[in-house]
Amino acid sequence: MQISGTSSALPLSTQVIKKVGEAAQEANSPVTPEEVNTAVDRGADRVTLSQQNADASQANRRDAAAQVYSASSQQKQLDIYLAVASDSQVDSQPTPLEVAREVNQQQDRRQGDYSDNPAPASAGQLPALSEPTISVRA
Repeated sequence: MQISGTSSALPLSTQVIKKVGEAAQEANSPVTPEEVNTAVDRGADRVTLSQQNADASQANRRDAAAQVYSASSQQKQLDIYLAVASDSQVDSQPTPLEVAREVNQQQDRRQGDYSDNPAPASAGQLPALSEPTISVRA
């Protein structure tokens, strides 16, 4: 049975009740209009519950991501404050984003996607560093 036509502005549950309800009112129909209403209500409840679960799951993921970001930012701020207060270098753990970026770069290197290091190093050679280094003597 196709549910379409002039009543397309109505909600799907109303369209189903209207179409199937008309068929249920016939004398030889195996279902009653009440059974149709009950089935439509159960279906609507399942759709609503499924949507609520999906919304709750999405909200939980957003909250978890915000908490991880907040904790990471607070840790970095504390590390910077302590380093400035004690005149030392900042020694903090990388953020999850930095870790993910590093893993991605390592995978790219293994796959040969980097063009700044065209030839692989031989057994006796170290690969070229991607960051310049400065040697300072006191």
